[in-house]
Parts: sequence; structure tokens; C-alpha cells
Amino acid sequence: MSKKSVIMCVLSILVAAYMGFAMTVSSRMASKDTLSGMEIELSDPTSRFVSIADVLIETGIDPDTLSRCLRRSFDLRSLEERLKASDKLQDANVTMLSNGKIKVDVVPMVPVARVFEPGKPSYYINAGGKRISAELRYHLDVPVLVGSFDSIHPAKRLLPLLDYIATHPKAGAIVATVTQEADGNIILIPNIVGHVVNFGDTSRVNEKFALLRSFYRHVAPAKGWQTYDTVAVKWRGQVVASRRDKAVEPVPLPIEDEQTGALDINDNETVAKSTPEEESEGA
Repeated sequence: MSKKSVIMCVLSILVAAYMGFAMTVSSRMASKDTLSGMEIELSDPTSRFVSIADVLIETGIDPDTLSRCLRRSFDLRSLEERLKASDKLQDANVTMLSNGKIKVDVVPMVPVARVFEPGKPSYYINAGGKRISAELRYHLDVPVLVGSFDSIHPAKRLLPLLDYIATHPKAGAIVATVTQEADGNIILIPNIVGHVVNFGDTSRVNEKFALLRSFYRHVAPAKGWQTYDTVAVKWRGQVVASRRDKAVEPVPLPIEDEQTGALDINDNETVAKSTPEEESEGA
């Protein structure tokens, strides 16, 4: 065997021995490479709805046990999905830092309305319609929705109406409470007592409020504020109002059948029309 062959053989043996040693050391180091802790950050540190302690509870992890968890076996995706499913959080992102810490970035839930359904615990909803449990430890000043809600007529369908009321002071000054009947009709309880407003659905919101303002401006003062118990603006271009029956106990939230003709009460008397100027006021 030549001298060169001997040298190559020796070098091959040394490289193999080094690789075996390195892999053994790396394996031992990896087996001891455990987590060093958890870091939680809220996108809104001033949130009154969610605290860092709340997020820690939602993780379901005892921080004292992290030092016994291996980095390579920790399921980041599972933790992230669990946090995203929480009714207190809108979004979550979980990563592993180079120092062995788990970094948890979360977006707290932002409730936009509180929902009350007969015989059920109340709850909050966010702009996407996600439900949030209502707890006694906090109270948020948000609009109230009352009524019957289901998969066909969920509470989140009222969000465009709530957004309009929140961004249009004239509409906000009219409405005290928003309710929904079992058939999906949206009923407004106005600050002006004595009647309710059948709003129908959330289409043509600007036009409907223009019709309602026209009714309050031209009809109610002339006919009397206690003349009608229900004012319906659900149909395009008309206001249909039902007279209050003094001899009969008023039905809480009556529903009118669609009538033809422009803006008439039950006795076919024309009461109001929205003008282009009035509709532009609500824009």
C-alpha cells in the first residue's frame, strides 16, 4: 500500500470518528435544550377586556413546567390554534425565540355590541360576529341588541346598522335600543317614547333614517306623538304607521303587512316622504 493511500485511510477514520462524536454531543445537547419561559404581548396594552394573566390562562400552560419541555417537541401550532379559538382573542401568533422562550403575540377581542336573548346568558360580539362571554368582572359601554337570533338571522347581521348609528350622530340621537324579532324584522326602540320603529333589515339604512326623520318632522307634530304605536320604514319610499287602539291592549311589536301607495297610515292618509335633501342629511 502506498504512503498516500495510508494517509487517506487514516484521514477517513478520523473524520468518521469526529462525525460520530459530534452527533453524539449534539444529540445530548438537544435532549437538554428545554424551554426557558414564555413572553406574552398584547397588541393593545390598555385593553380593559383582556389582560396578560387572561392570555396565560387561555394557553393552558403552567409556566413552572416549561423548563421541563423540550424545544424540539413543543407544538407551537397547537398553542396558536388554541388561542385563536378563545372567545377573548381576535388573533394570535406564537413563535420560538433563539433564547428558548415562547413568544405569544395576541390581539384582544374588541366587543362592538352586547346581545341579550330570552332565557340565555348575555354575550358580546366583535365586528366579525364572534361571540364573547359576558363576565361580571367587567362592563363595557357598547350598544345593546335584544331579541331572537339564529343561524339564519344572526346577531352579526345588525352590525352594519350599529356602525351607521355609531358614525351618524343624528341617527344615534334617535335610537335607544335595537331588537330583532323571531322572523328577522329589526325593531328600533327610539328615545322618543310611545312607539317602536319596524326597520325591516339593514338595507338602505340611510334612506330609512331619512324617512323616519321626515315622519318626526312633518307628521308626528301634526298628528300627535301618541297617535301611532308602530312606524314602519322597511319598504322603499314609504312610511306605514299603525294607529294606537285605545280600546285594546297594544301589541308590543306588531308587524305590518306590505301596503301599496306612498307613505300611508292604515287609513290611507299620506303622512311623509323623504326628499333628496333629507336623504343627503343622513349621508
